[in-house]
Formats: sequence, C-alpha cells, structure tokens
Amino acid sequence: ENEERSRMLGYNPFVVKLAALTLSGLFAGVAGAAYALLFGYAGATFGTIQYSILPMLWVLMGGAGTVLGPLIGTAAMFYLVDIAGSYTTATLLFVGVALVLLILFAPKGILGTIRERWLPWLP
Repeated sequence: ENEERSRMLGYNPFVVKLAALTLSGLFAGVAGAAYALLFGYAGATFGTIQYSILPMLWVLMGGAGTVLGPLIGTAAMFYLVDIAGSYTTATLLFVGVALVLLILFAPKGILGTIRERWLPWLP
C-alpha cells in the first residue's frame, strides 16, 4: 500500500505488482481452461455480466479489505438472486438496486461497515 516504504525496505514495487498481475492472470487462465474443459467449449457468452462484473460486485459487497468479506458478499448475492428469481426474471435489476444501496449506505462493504461502526478496535 505504501510504495515509498516498501522501496526503503528493499523491495521493488514494480516487480511485486508485475508478479501479482502475472499470478492472477495465471489463475484466471487455468480457471477459464478448466471451465472450458468441463463444459466442452469456450465462447463469447463467457464475457457476459454474470462472468465479468458480478464476481467483482460480490467482493465489493462483502468488503474488499477483509478476508471474510468476499465470502459474505458472495453468499448475500446468491441469496438475493435466488429470492429475486422467485419473483421475477429481471434479477439483474435487484442486483443493480443492491449495488446502489451498497454504495450509498455501506461504501466499505458489509463487513467493512460492521467493522467500522461496531468493532472499531479491530485493526
């Protein structure tokens, strides 16, 4: 988070960032290849909102700066989509409303807001 401090400690921030990007690209490529092998094809349908934007929303909903936040955000979104799907086929509308409410009332995510309001002594 602090490039100057890491440089003073002897680390090269560019190399660390490049390694993180390379490693995340490797994991994404392996996951995509496994998914394509499982279903027998890889097409343009994998570029839809369900595969590109929603996973990022799950992480942001739970709290990006926490360990359990993405798990809580994923569970909350799956339940929201499941409950919304029983009422309508426009589940992305509910996801959009949840995103707007999240940005307005809990910009640090569910767990980040809980930590900030009720558990301020945690690091």
